[in-house]
Amino acid sequence: MDTKQISRIEVKDADKGEVTAVIATFDVVDSDGDVTLPDAFAGNGEFAISAYGHTSWGGALPVGKARLRTTRTEAILEGQFFMDTAHGRDTFATVKHLGPLGQWSYGYDVLKHSFGEHSGRRVRFLEKLLVHEGSPTLVGAGVNTRTLSTKSRSSGRQPTVSEYSAAIRPHETDVEVKAWNPAAVEPGESVSDLRAVHAWVDPAGDPETKSSYRFPHHSGPGGPANVRACVTAIAALNSGRAGIPDADVKGVYEHLAAHLRDADREPPALKSAGGSHLLIHQIDEAMAVVSETLISTARVGALRAAKGKGLSRAITERLEWLTDDVRTLQSLLTTTDDEAAREYMRFVAMQHKGEMP
Repeated sequence: MDTKQISRIEVKDADKGEVTAVIATFDVVDSDGDVTLPDAFAGNGEFAISAYGHTSWGGALPVGKARLRTTRTEAILEGQFFMDTAHGRDTFATVKHLGPLGQWSYGYDVLKHSFGEHSGRRVRFLEKLLVHEGSPTLVGAGVNTRTLSTKSRSSGRQPTVSEYSAAIRPHETDVEVKAWNPAAVEPGESVSDLRAVHAWVDPAGDPETKSSYRFPHHSGPGGPANVRACVTAIAALNSGRAGIPDADVKGVYEHLAAHLRDADREPPALKSAGGSHLLIHQIDEAMAVVSETLISTARVGALRAAKGKGLSRAITERLEWLTDDVRTLQSLLTTTDDEAAREYMRFVAMQHKGEMP
């Protein structure tokens, strides 16, 4: 039985009892002189999470269980610590507190391998592996491997790994309340970076392509979640314009709502059918539309600029109208006298209905 150790741990979340970690990067030479091939983990099922340092091989109780999923470039461990046992809780707490100082390793048998040249070096190609366990440990051998998240299990039923294949699992990060520009999001290039920024991925799409993802709410991998982005995304879910399968809506909502709760905000309720006459829900929906418009305008503007053109007159005119409405809203906020404010709001409302006082 061999072990392959995992380096560059980045604990992004805390107190959740679940762990997600990249355990292998394919087609690169690691510090053991091995190259793990993309199909090496095919056929592996569930396996144990060992006590620290692989000590479950010596009789220490396992602290959890896990399984693997793979992308074209990475193998990702998704596991659950046994939080109803002292050894599971203690090991999870150690992993959480060590953060980037800690690493992971996995024990495996080599079922098939070969030798050859890679990047000018003589290497062993790992073609098929049988994984027996994963373990928190020291000193890594893997390339670009790291813990993606750890999180505790809240009360009530939690979605399973398979249910979160499209709706990305909730995770804890810092939360910010400031202006949000969805067109300026830099999601990174790896699958783990893309998943860290968005709340949904198309299971039929290419997981390494940004266009397969929806609902960005972080400006970049490891960055704080944005309150406005989470609210507008929930508004899109409630409006029926989310563009995702109904079965994924609940998982996406829970992801976004968790960030709002972390910011001490009560998340808007998820509605089985969109539409609400409450002003706050109408404002949320308007923000969602504006965010979508911003992304589309930036995309179309970039395409036309590449051809030496600007936005069309019709589009420019409508954006100017939208800007005028935003200025009117701003004036409602800055009118301080209560009686004057009421009269001005009545006047604006009648104008928009085509009436005159």
